[in-house]
Amino acid sequence: MTPRSESLFARAQQVTPGGVNSPVRAFGAVGGVPRFMVQGAGPYLTDADGRESDGHPAILMTRLPGRVDVTPADPEGWLGQIAAMAARIHGVRVAAPPFRGRIDAAAPVVPASATRPDVWEAAFGILRQRAPEPAARFIHRDFQHFNLLWRRGRLTGVVDWAMSCTGPADFDIGHCRLNLAILFGSDWAERLRLAYEAEAGRAVDPWWDLYAGTAYSDGWRRVITVQVAGRAPVDTAGMTSRVEDLLEATLRRL
Repeated sequence: MTPRSESLFARAQQVTPGGVNSPVRAFGAVGGVPRFMVQGAGPYLTDADGRESDGHPAILMTRLPGRVDVTPADPEGWLGQIAAMAARIHGVRVAAPPFRGRIDAAAPVVPASATRPDVWEAAFGILRQRAPEPAARFIHRDFQHFNLLWRRGRLTGVVDWAMSCTGPADFDIGHCRLNLAILFGSDWAERLRLAYEAEAGRAVDPWWDLYAGTAYSDGWRRVITVQVAGRAPVDTAGMTSRVEDLLEATLRRL
């Protein structure tokens, strides 16, 4: 391994310890230290120490400035920028694969940790009704704060586009709201909805909110802890209750 790559990997362990685009997470599964490539010419890449890849297979990741921020100094500005970015994405005209629904949506299950099972059953009852016909828009499909990069309070990038498609924009918002409720509380999720509605000039359909929100399961408590990666405290004990608060607030909008 080259000294410069070792130094960069050590820095990555401090800056991006978790997340789907983290080299730390990727190499945690296989061991070792990745070579950090700084330029490419055809099939050849050159690492930070000037060594070529010699055409060996590699996974190439583009670096974007910024880092995940789950402790915003200005929550309202943070939420406003997220809402504006979502509206911007949904306004893009680009060809993309069609939306694919959740595999588990046909047979939803109340989490074992649920304290208000009636709320879940009410949400499932609404979802058994025919889904509203969404406007065909380009969506990220995993739009949430762990896939956003920030620098000095400014949103600088959106990552993890592997599932982007053409589908219901309100699913993007519902998914982001679920992640906000899990980590911060349903009030943060509601503020995002209001900010997005102001940006988009239309209301978010509560059906898609429920569809996204009921994707939650007890397994999320472990997943969210991994994604936070020590950047902020995580109240796993109250996580399901916060999701139930979100579902209740959404049901009241019907």
